[in-house]
Amino acid sequence: MKKIILFVIAFQSLFVFSQKIESTASEKAVVYFTRANATGALINFTFFDGDKTIGRFNGPKYLRYECNAGEHLFWARSENKSFVEATLEPGKTYIIDVIPKMGAIKASVKLVPVDKKNYKLKRIQKLIYKRDTELFEESELNELQNEMSEIILRGLEKYKSLKEKGKKIAKLYPEMTVDKNDLIYVKN
Repeated sequence: MKKIILFVIAFQSLFVFSQKIESTASEKAVVYFTRANATGALINFTFFDGDKTIGRFNGPKYLRYECNAGEHLFWARSENKSFVEATLEPGKTYIIDVIPKMGAIKASVKLVPVDKKNYKLKRIQKLIYKRDTELFEESELNELQNEMSEIILRGLEKYKSLKEKGKKIAKLYPEMTVDKNDLIYVKN
C-alpha cells in the first residue's frame, strides 16, 4: 500500500511540475537563460537578442524567451560581454546557461549553450522546479532598452571586433534542443 501511495504522490508531483514548462508555439522557438549558480548573486546581468533588450536579473533565476526561429545573436552584459550565435528551429526549445564568474570589480558573465548530451542539467532542473520565470512588462523592457542604447551599440561593436579578429564565439546549434522531460527535476 505504501508503494502505491508513493507512486501516486510522485506521479502527481511530476504532473504539476510539467504544467510549469510551457509548450513552444509551432512557429516560434524558446530559449531559456538559466542562472543556476549563486556566485555574484547581487549583480544584475542584462540580456539581449541582437539590439533588443530582453531582460535583466540577478541571483539564481531564469528567463524564458520566445522568439522567431532563425539566426540570433544572444548576449549578456555585466563587467564584460558574452556572445552566443544561435540558429533556432521553429517549435524547439533551447537552453543557454548563464555562468557568473568573479571579475575585477563585479561578477563577469559567460553564456554557455547547453547540449544535453554532455551537460549536467541537475542545477538547471532544480532552478526551474523551484522558481517561476522572470517576467517583464513591455514598459519595463522599453525603459531598459532606452537605458541600454549606448551599451547596445558598444556591445555590437565589440561583437563585430571579435569576429574580425577571428575570436571564437559560442554557438547554439539547431540540434541542441531540450524537451519537457529534460527539464523535469527528480529527487534522488
